[in-house]
Amino acid sequence: MEFHGFTTGLLIILGGIVAAISLVALVRSVFEKELLQQAHDITGNLLSVVGTLYAVLLGLIVVDSLVHFEHAIDVVQKESNALADIFLLAGRLPADPRARVQELCKEYAHRVVEDEWPRMAQAQASPQARKLAFDLVKSLDGFEPVAESEKAVFPMLLEQLRQLWDYRRERIGTAEYGVPAVEWFVLILGGAVTILFAGLFRTQSVTLQRFLTALAALLIGLNLYLISLFGYPFSGELTVSSRPFQVDIAIFEGRHEDLPLRTTAPDTR
Repeated sequence: MEFHGFTTGLLIILGGIVAAISLVALVRSVFEKELLQQAHDITGNLLSVVGTLYAVLLGLIVVDSLVHFEHAIDVVQKESNALADIFLLAGRLPADPRARVQELCKEYAHRVVEDEWPRMAQAQASPQARKLAFDLVKSLDGFEPVAESEKAVFPMLLEQLRQLWDYRRERIGTAEYGVPAVEWFVLILGGAVTILFAGLFRTQSVTLQRFLTALAALLIGLNLYLISLFGYPFSGELTVSSRPFQVDIAIFEGRHEDLPLRTTAPDTR
């Protein structure tokens, strides 16, 4: 499931409020007033149990979505840092391997920003970027360090290449998997059941009951909107930015005065 922006959030919140008020109206029409009032005690006890369980579940998933989003930012930053380190460390290699490694770094950064980032909004990776990353990891297979400076930098380069590949796979995995459909099913069904229990209370004022129901639905809808925003780090209105790789490109091309200051979401691309 994918969600995109403010319009979706508005639909979630307003649609939830309308559905909740309609559900309460349905309950009031099905059950007699005296029957609902007689069941207030048992309804209240069950509502406290159901409401608590749903609140805990909703809160945990909201927090998990926030952690998921922050983890995506962290992975992107680490991958871009590894790429920049590879480029800079390669400067201490002989001319041929240095040129090969640094050129692959430039091509990879451009491909990630220009091709892969838009694809990740559709939970896809760029085959070209994957090939460039693989070529970069294999770029030093035939190189044997001779000078002491080369022997010192070679193990660090290999470690940064390994980290680049690992962080790339982690980033792609994060883009491909958001909030599972089963979680959305449980959240929506749980919200409906919670509102249903609220509708089993019969008050003298229909307006008051509708107002209280709308407030409960509003709170649930806002939390669901947060999940839709943060559960999909690379798609929607609030996304992880590609600016760390844009910083790498500026470094590779020697445009230090053009370095972006902000390197996290939201992304304006």
